[in-house]
Amino acid sequence: MKTNKILFFYRINLPLIQELALFFAETLIIMASLASFFVLIYQFGFENTIWMSVQLDKLLYYILIAFFVGITIRYIVKFKDILQEKLLYLDIGLYIMIFTALFGRVFKNTLILHHLSFLSFLWYPIYSYVLIGIVSVIHLSRLTFMVMQSRIKPSLLFSFSFLFMIWVGTGLLMLPNATQEGIDFIDALFMAATSVCVTGLTPLDPSATFTEIGFLILMTLIQIGGIGVMTFTSFFALSFMGKSSFTSEMMLKDVLNENQLGGLFRAILKILGVTVLIEGIGVYLIYMQVRDTLPGGFHTEILFSIFHAISSFCNAGLSTLSGNLADPLVAHNYSLQFWIAILIIIGGLGFPIVFNYVKLVQHLIVNGFNILIGKQKHYIHRPHIINVYTYIVMLSTAILLVVGTGIYFFTEKDNTLAGMPFIGKLASSFFSAVTPRTAGFNIVNMNSLTTTTMLLLIILMVIGASPMSTAGGIKTTTVFVALMATVNVLRNKLPLEIFGREILPQNIRRALTIIILYVSWMFFAIFLLTFTEKRAPLFTLIFEVISALSTVGLSLDFTSRLTDFGKVIIIITMFIGRLGVYTFFLGLVKDSKRKNYTYPQENILM
Repeated sequence: MKTNKILFFYRINLPLIQELALFFAETLIIMASLASFFVLIYQFGFENTIWMSVQLDKLLYYILIAFFVGITIRYIVKFKDILQEKLLYLDIGLYIMIFTALFGRVFKNTLILHHLSFLSFLWYPIYSYVLIGIVSVIHLSRLTFMVMQSRIKPSLLFSFSFLFMIWVGTGLLMLPNATQEGIDFIDALFMAATSVCVTGLTPLDPSATFTEIGFLILMTLIQIGGIGVMTFTSFFALSFMGKSSFTSEMMLKDVLNENQLGGLFRAILKILGVTVLIEGIGVYLIYMQVRDTLPGGFHTEILFSIFHAISSFCNAGLSTLSGNLADPLVAHNYSLQFWIAILIIIGGLGFPIVFNYVKLVQHLIVNGFNILIGKQKHYIHRPHIINVYTYIVMLSTAILLVVGTGIYFFTEKDNTLAGMPFIGKLASSFFSAVTPRTAGFNIVNMNSLTTTTMLLLIILMVIGASPMSTAGGIKTTTVFVALMATVNVLRNKLPLEIFGREILPQNIRRALTIIILYVSWMFFAIFLLTFTEKRAPLFTLIFEVISALSTVGLSLDFTSRLTDFGKVIIIITMFIGRLGVYTFFLGLVKDSKRKNYTYPQENILM
């Protein structure tokens, strides 16, 4: 009888028991994840004594136990949901690796593993560090994704994600092992902001300030900032969550600018896959240009290649060399300049352009194969795969590159290009036309350029690259639509038609809004800097602000001379530039409610 009562009580309260067990498991996992970052930061960010290393090793052991227990309970309670995870086998693999790490630590001094020498890696600390780092990122991403279920505006969520990453980066860069002789808070904040916002302005010499750990931190911040914080967290969350709420998916759809809910995970996967592929190729090509040329040998050359491939594709413009790419070690390496420029261009085109051409190539291959095997008859047609957006971006990019290269060549051929061979002049002109469009690498002393060239750079910086890319600026599509709309007004033509398609009126209004907001913040930031940097020439301030707002990174050797208040202004400007002026101010303004009435129309003189 007593047993029946217990069973009855258990059945009635089973949902409650499951909820409590799940809450306990999730809390245990989150606490273990936070503790993992504490251990990793303390292990690699500080010089540890023998006593501290022993204590960290004990804490690492308890963290592995917490992960194992928490994930085990989660598997038991949410088994059906976990079976729906997209990367189920990877999740199970990580679970097994946690078990093996614990097994190796418990039995490392026993006879059980004495005859299994090939499993000696199980008790290596680096194995456990990498493991808890990956598991912590996955589960904290799940937590972040769950927060998205609250009704937060996508623009605000986007802003908070970058702001959070900047503060995390600031703390990491202030770790003793990240720098050679320490760094001030304001400079650490500036370097974190310029990395996450993929700008490239630096108040100090990175090569003389940061250690290898510091450069790894910068590289990570650039990668996350270039691709987008929410892209990374959403990838892990969608990969290791069985189901997500409709609200969170709608939120993510707006953040990633994806049209369909069903394509969210596929879009994120393609973004990350293309990024890894292009940067991987970039690492190889850059390494082949600097092989056996840099002091420090293979180790230094690999670090240089990886850092510059990421910095180039993400349009960051940061370098490990003292004088950026104007350093004598690489200043005349024209092949290196060419491949870096190609990475910058691809990163500046944006993922929609890359995916659009991939779709076209897939179409041509499939149709060609079907014709070859006789499954389909040969026909001539023009498939509508390359959309108007792609045409505008490609045309704008081609015009800016050709015109920019030509003007730079003719204005600098007797100045900074003097004494170079023709191929060197052409390569340097091409590179210098590419990098102002938000990359920020420099191969010459900026103060030695002619006034005409500086004006050209300002125009290129303002225009920038393309939407949904790693670059900044007003954007090529915005400028193109605004110019075509202006021509339409002059011709007294109402609908705006481009490449056989009519552009929506809201696109025209948005283009006008972006330009007005960009110019407004630019003048406001310049106005503030005239108070904080009283001795600086006005042209220098204009150049610095535009470089920050367009996330370029070029400077007339002025960033290092900014006051602390001036640095704060530039940090805020870089932040707004990375988010986009439209996205930033959209998050600050409350949406107006639609009205079911209209006022009488009236003409205004202009």
